[in-house]
Amino acid sequence: MFEIAKVREVLQNALRVPDAEHDLDGRISGESALLSFAVDDTGHLIKDSVALSTCGWAVSRTITPGPGSDRWLDGFDDDQKRLLEYIFQIGDGKVTVEAGSAATARRGKGLGLVAGTAARVALDVATGGISALPAVAGLALTPVIGAIGSKVVEKVGDSLAKDATETISKAVKEKISRQEDDDSTSVQAASGDSEEKPPSELSAKVLGVTDLAAITRWVAETMGVEEALQPNSIRVKSRQVKVKDSGSTDEFLNSFFAEDLQRVADAVTTGDVGEVLSSYLRDNIGIDTKRRIDVRTNPGRVLQAVAPRSMPIGRWPEQADRPLALSQQFAINEICKNLKDPAARGLYAVNGPPGTGKTTMLRDLIAAVVVERALRLATLKDPRDAFSKAALEWRTEDSKRTRKFHPLIPELTGFEMVVASANNGAVENITLEVPATKAIHRESFPDADYWSGPATLLADTECWGAIAARLGNRSNRSEFVDRFWRGNQPRGKRKREGDKEIPGLHEILHALEQSKADNEKYRVVPWSTAVEQFEKAVAEVERLAAQRQVIADILERTSGFDLHLQRLRQQADDHRDYIVKLQAYRGDLERHATAMARDRTRAEQEVNDARRSLDSAEARVVQAGIAVRSAERALRDYAQTRPGMLRRIWSRNALSDWEGGAQLLAAQVTAADELAARAEAWRSEQSAELTVRQRALNEAAEKERHAQEQLSRCDRDLESAVRAVGDADRAVAQREAMVQQDSQRLQDARRRWPRTVPGAEWDAAPDDREPMEQREKSSPWMDEEFAEARSRAFLAALELHRAVLTNAPKQLRWSLWAVTDVVKGEAPADLPAATVLTAWQLLFLVVPVVSTTFASLSRMFAALGREALGWVFIDEAGQAAPQSAVGALWRAQRAVVVGDPLQLEPVVTLPWSGQKRLCRQFGVDGQWAPQNASVQTMADRLNIFGTWLPEPDGLGETWVGSPLRVHRRCERLMFDISNEIAYDNMMVYGVSFKTEFTLLTRSTWLDVPAQPSGSKWNRVEGDYARKTLETIRDRIEDQMNAELAKAQLPDWSLTDADREAELERRLREAVFVVSPFRDVVRELQRALGTVLPSNWNRVGTVHTTQGKEADIVLLVLGTASDQRQSRDWAAHPPNLLNVAVTRARRRLVVIGDYENWEKHQNFQVLAERSTRVDAVKVWGVSTR
Repeated sequence: MFEIAKVREVLQNALRVPDAEHDLDGRISGESALLSFAVDDTGHLIKDSVALSTCGWAVSRTITPGPGSDRWLDGFDDDQKRLLEYIFQIGDGKVTVEAGSAATARRGKGLGLVAGTAARVALDVATGGISALPAVAGLALTPVIGAIGSKVVEKVGDSLAKDATETISKAVKEKISRQEDDDSTSVQAASGDSEEKPPSELSAKVLGVTDLAAITRWVAETMGVEEALQPNSIRVKSRQVKVKDSGSTDEFLNSFFAEDLQRVADAVTTGDVGEVLSSYLRDNIGIDTKRRIDVRTNPGRVLQAVAPRSMPIGRWPEQADRPLALSQQFAINEICKNLKDPAARGLYAVNGPPGTGKTTMLRDLIAAVVVERALRLATLKDPRDAFSKAALEWRTEDSKRTRKFHPLIPELTGFEMVVASANNGAVENITLEVPATKAIHRESFPDADYWSGPATLLADTECWGAIAARLGNRSNRSEFVDRFWRGNQPRGKRKREGDKEIPGLHEILHALEQSKADNEKYRVVPWSTAVEQFEKAVAEVERLAAQRQVIADILERTSGFDLHLQRLRQQADDHRDYIVKLQAYRGDLERHATAMARDRTRAEQEVNDARRSLDSAEARVVQAGIAVRSAERALRDYAQTRPGMLRRIWSRNALSDWEGGAQLLAAQVTAADELAARAEAWRSEQSAELTVRQRALNEAAEKERHAQEQLSRCDRDLESAVRAVGDADRAVAQREAMVQQDSQRLQDARRRWPRTVPGAEWDAAPDDREPMEQREKSSPWMDEEFAEARSRAFLAALELHRAVLTNAPKQLRWSLWAVTDVVKGEAPADLPAATVLTAWQLLFLVVPVVSTTFASLSRMFAALGREALGWVFIDEAGQAAPQSAVGALWRAQRAVVVGDPLQLEPVVTLPWSGQKRLCRQFGVDGQWAPQNASVQTMADRLNIFGTWLPEPDGLGETWVGSPLRVHRRCERLMFDISNEIAYDNMMVYGVSFKTEFTLLTRSTWLDVPAQPSGSKWNRVEGDYARKTLETIRDRIEDQMNAELAKAQLPDWSLTDADREAELERRLREAVFVVSPFRDVVRELQRALGTVLPSNWNRVGTVHTTQGKEADIVLLVLGTASDQRQSRDWAAHPPNLLNVAVTRARRRLVVIGDYENWEKHQNFQVLAERSTRVDAVKVWGVSTR
């Protein structure tokens, strides 16, 4: 064994870590081991169990060859293989172990005594040399059987080594013998296995302390870490196991995730990666931040998401008047909208500040998923149709039995729900709380029962339903099978008189199979009846949702200005304006048509005039023609009278006289021709003029016709416009009537559902604080009737699930026997992965939710591959390092990541300098370094719904996904401090304490001056803490005395022992005592020992209280005046103080130096809001 702090010292020296990165709070403490292995009850080494520490190996490589080498962290597998070969030889007795002497061991700078002995491996082997070997911190193997498992102290000495071995061996045998006497019968009966086979691969030699010491020394010296780590002690843990299980162990020395990460990495390189993990691994550059919607600045978008039609059918059976707050319901609705479809894949992140109801939200999500599967069950005519006809089977590992089961049909898979987290406390918050009777409102749902008997056996507390089970490690899984299935009582539990026998699920199914069960007791109803009741419950939810959706639609229509009515009124006005314009246009058209008529009349007159002129010209042409013909005839006739020769002889003048007459007649013909030509020309002119005038007339007539057509069209448009105005006026009237009716219906709805119909607060500006708080504390549309109906639909869905088992008990009993093999990890190792998956799917039909830590998930679901699980809920994701969730997300079809990056961050033992060096060594971007991220921050990036919160240093903003905003845990002081230092006042105060708190009257800061220098522990602070606890204890006792004065005596009043136990229980539940520093916590545990119960576990660092709460928190600050750096560490970022103050429901008592602490960021806010008190005034006497 070695101290983990020594690892950090090596890293700090090798990486030249600055002082700011040193371990200021003592978190990085505890012990680890260089090597771990198991031996059987006879002391023989189980060879398969040997594990070399990768942490120790990495330290070795950091020393030599060092971080500067290209092969700094290469070669673990080869080194481990060679080292294990030597260890096996030691275990087989083939290598000599020399006893040595203490004096020899203490010489030089090497490793001194190991477990009190100087034993070492023979020199020739020890110097045979491997260069170096690996490991990860882990495993502080604590004792489980008194001093047997305790550290074997170095001071024992060589001479006592043999005695120590014999003593341990004897004590172990006696203890195991006693346990076997008590338990062997019940264990055999419960297991149903009468024969067990011994493990194989044991070493030949029985190992003793000398051998263990020699192996330790040889490993340390071979790795070269004997000086750096000083691994000089050995720890033994003894536990009883079945012989057949003695070859296996759940103890892990190295990383819980390394093997699974390698498996997933290999799958990713081949493209075998689902949507969830693919999104999770997306680089920041690949995220479209423009799509993000800030829910704080877009309340309208939030209201749309919580419309009645968007509500899931199922709801947790909580009190009907206590629905989810707005932000919780928004998250649920968005998750269901995007992920409930069977083909949907994806991840949704929810930011859950302290006290905002993360578990409450997840309960409703569980109800929603159960109902979705019930909807598919309800389509089956027979419950046996839920299973494949072909059975799967295998032989158990001892080959004594054949397991046989019928898988679910594919339509009923994909609804598996796994809650995973980095720590047990987080997963227990859900899987131990939701089955408990106090998790539902029994008055409203007195008949709620889903296998309550087996659930009660499992949880060892009264339960209403087997909704969830804590699995994970092998012990939890075995406990689940033993209690829930087989019906065994918890070990060591004493049965009280009057206690009823509670059967396990196996016994119930067997009784149903034999027709010996009380049908009423086990709520056996025919399948058709169960389906009918479920469908009736769903129909009622849908009816109520539709009813409220009508009002939601009305609200959308009537909220603010009625745009539709505005459009209708505008349309009517537009039609009227159009009529006016048409009328004006018609006047213009009419005037134009009149003008065109005048033009046409004028053109007609001109045509007539032209036609008359043409007629006159025609007459002239005729007359001229007559004149021409007359003149020509006269000329021809005259030519007949030309004198002949005889006449010319008789009269010399006869020819000349005739010629004179002919000339006169020829001149008349010429004159007539000229006159005719002139008449023809004039006629042509008049004809052309007529053509022009006729064309002008045609044009004028066309213009007049067109004008008349325009006028007619305008008249028709006017008629249409008048009709349109009438229609628009009627539409306006109808809309106004509907608005009036809507307004009345909305008023009626507000009277009927005054708390759930959204009001004026939704019209206010997003940053108006008062209406914003009203919005956030509201539960739109979720009135009591609607809420109760949804809860009853969920309970009916559970009854339908139960009916599958009660109507097919034989098939389910034999199938579930097979499933229990898989759950316990006892199925054959070569069982096909598909078979293992179907077995798990059948378990989830019975128990909808199981939980596990990340550390156990890869072993529990080792056979399951990509997207094998329907839903994975990651709780307290802000505390989980990014790599821890990879295996869970790879196996998930859908993931909901819930946590808060502003509460406790992942504990990272590696200094930031080392992380940066590793990133450079392996070419990894710094955004993936654990120091910079958690599972929550990685998931938050992906959600388009969220908000921006300021970075703690004020230099930027951080996007958080879908924040829950209503705080319902702490009184105002603690809420205000948290809201200011961490959340930009995003949270809304929703606490209403109905009783006066009398254990302490107010929250205070007890001012205690710090020592100038020295340790973080201040004895005076411890004295004040003790005085405060004594006061609280006295007041609890006063309360108990007041209760005793009443007529009816409580159960705890019967004996002094019962009374003292009740006092301790109340004190335990009332108070946490916390400090930022481990040094202070250790001293507090000593200082408060006289006040606290012996088994009190409520004193710890702030980190131990994440996810927990108490009425009173005592925050003991510690530090000397010169330890400013330690105070800086505790004060910034705000995460630690945020967690510390929000653990306290009613009172916060701060104990420490006010002036030293109030100067530091965030503690300044605490100081300003706290009441500073001198403890002397509080107690009346000084304890200094």
